[in-house]
Amino acid sequence: MARHRQLIELRNANIKKRYDQLTKKHKEWRHDAIIDKIAGEFFLSSRTISAIFNDEGTYGNNIGDDSQLALFS
Repeated sequence: MARHRQLIELRNANIKKRYDQLTKKHKEWRHDAIIDKIAGEFFLSSRTISAIFNDEGTYGNNIGDDSQLALFS
């Protein structure tokens, strides 16, 4: 597995883990407020965070799909 792919998968896993932490800590927060907080922490857009959660596009669990890695070439 390429190093870039490992880093992307690790980042995505950490984003999902952080979401779980924030939802347990701030039960009264809306979903989009938590998404905005995570986006600020990880320096990504809110739309990118949503795509990671929904496994949309290049953020999906496509084994062997290097389309996101093409961004780094």
